[in-house]
Amino acid sequence: MTGLADYRVTADEPSVDAPIVALACKICGQHGGPSDVRWWDPGYSPSIPELIAEAEQHEKKGHAT
Repeated sequence: MTGLADYRVTADEPSVDAPIVALACKICGQHGGPSDVRWWDPGYSPSIPELIAEAEQHEKKGHAT
């Protein structure tokens, strides 16, 4: 199972209750590739299982190296 340790989750404001707006891959960013995995529409905040599913899809495609 894929975890979120190698990913950065970004909210639209510095608050615990702020909606999540983006998921970024730290591994891709370290290699100079695009790190954005997915952006969500304003007002929608994905669940943890949704974030993990996006990370799993990203890893199947392969990291930018």
